[in-house]
Amino acid sequence: MANPQSSLERALSRLLKSDPPRAKSLCVSVLGDALAPHGGAIWLGSLIELLAPLGINERLLRTSVFRLVAQNWLQSERHGRRSLYLISEQGVRHTSHASQRIYVGGAKEWNGEWTLVALPRTGNGLAERGELRRELTWEGFGMIAPGLFAHPHTEARAAHDILEKLGIPDRALVLSARDLAGAGGLPIASLATQCWNLDDVAEQYRQFSRNFGPLEKLLDEAPSPAEAFTVRVMVLHNWRRIVLHDPQLPAPMLPDNWPGHAARELCGRLYWKVFDPSEAHLNALAGQDNERYRPLSPEVEMRFGGRPG
Repeated sequence: MANPQSSLERALSRLLKSDPPRAKSLCVSVLGDALAPHGGAIWLGSLIELLAPLGINERLLRTSVFRLVAQNWLQSERHGRRSLYLISEQGVRHTSHASQRIYVGGAKEWNGEWTLVALPRTGNGLAERGELRRELTWEGFGMIAPGLFAHPHTEARAAHDILEKLGIPDRALVLSARDLAGAGGLPIASLATQCWNLDDVAEQYRQFSRNFGPLEKLLDEAPSPAEAFTVRVMVLHNWRRIVLHDPQLPAPMLPDNWPGHAARELCGRLYWKVFDPSEAHLNALAGQDNERYRPLSPEVEMRFGGRPG
């Protein structure tokens, strides 16, 4: 007779069924959160075994890994009949850039400074302007006027990196600015709800709390290492999908009772609740017969405000 599912297993099954993760996106989540802090190398067979409980079969995973290699997220090494995959330098840059938004979040204070990106009326084709707008929006910039994008508390380096990436470093102006609304002008911050889709992001945070809040009590009974790893991946993957679309405006610009604050606190509690057993599972699979597997980077201890005492 088969063993009955635990309450935690049933909850995880419902979450996976209601919102099945995409294989490639899930791979990126696991690479950045779990593998990068251990050196970023894993045998393909180990990765298949790690992600099987999340509904990712071998065929889907192989296809996803192939695409990540083609996009220079991963590099591959052949060792006889086995394949070892390593996070590339570009993959390291991408995951490092995302880490601030995933594990730290927006600034609690703000000095009133803005980074502006202005597109001249001539010199950029429609395709270039459209691509630049997509990249700036992904980075959290809002369009405050045609051809003018703004973000508070974002380093100008991020804007320059986007322009370099698109091959148009000399096609836009990157400026630092400060509101002079005291002289009778309109403060940029007053346009927040028009320039950033905060209502949609807020609802995503509420949905995250509704979906994963019930797991907190279920985790009072210690999960197995395999269950803990599944919880960690599911929570972090869903969290990552939200925060990388959140402009992460400074706290003074956000509406009262912003649901992102409660969702971030929940995510951090769940993450640390399963972290140690999830690491045991990761070490047993990813660290097996893998000379490139490194001890956990101490920087991880600072995620989500730091490991609870």
